[in-house]
This record gives sequence, structure tokens and C-alpha cells, in this order.
Amino acid sequence: MYSVESEFDDVKDSLVEAIEAQGMVISYVSHAESMLARTAASIGGKVVYSDAEVLLFCKANLAHRLVAANPHNLVLCPYAMSVYGLVDKPGRIYVGIRSPQTTVGEYQAVHDLLTGVIAEALAEQ
Repeated sequence: MYSVESEFDDVKDSLVEAIEAQGMVISYVSHAESMLARTAASIGGKVVYSDAEVLLFCKANLAHRLVAANPHNLVLCPYAMSVYGLVDKPGRIYVGIRSPQTTVGEYQAVHDLLTGVIAEALAEQ
């Protein structure tokens, strides 16, 4: 998890630009905050996020290496990157990725790609 003092839209836009600069295309955006806020009242939950989305994308050469090593590594694709703000911490935006899959050697290249995208995006903030 990484964090920066910034606006949600600015961080998200920087992440999208950094992802696209690596030649990747975002295949899906999960609007997690909307879903969680919509369902909170019906289950007795509380609103945690001021904004929260999960960006899903993949890089073909890394995906092919992952599944060539083990076809069951498909679960590691697409890559997910969350960007969110917390209701109780206004002005701070967080970016998260899954922990490195240390038992899957080919995943280190994916982890390096994701942390590089975050470093590039947050350097702009």
C-alpha cells in the first residue's frame, strides 16, 4: 500500500496514464465505493471510503509467462490496483496492489511492473 496527499481524481488519472504508458489497457474499473456505500445500510455496515475504485489490466507478455509456468496462475490475471480515499482521512489517497506471490517466481516481474507504475504515478503528485 502506498499513500500520497492529493485528490482522488488526480491520483487515479496519474495511475491510468502510467498504466497506458506501459502499453496496457484497463479492461475494467470496479466502482467499489459505490457498491459498498449502496449496501452498507442494508447490512448494518458503515461507509469507509470517500472514493474507491479497482483498476483491472494485464500485460500480455507477463501473462503468457505466468500461465506457461503453470496454467493455474490464471487467477493472477488481470492485475488489480486499488485507488481510494478514506472518510476519516480526507486529503490522503491510497494505492494498493496484491502482495507479491512469492511462491510464483514469474509473478516478481508483475510485482515490479505494478510498483513501477505506482512510483511513476505518485511522482507526479
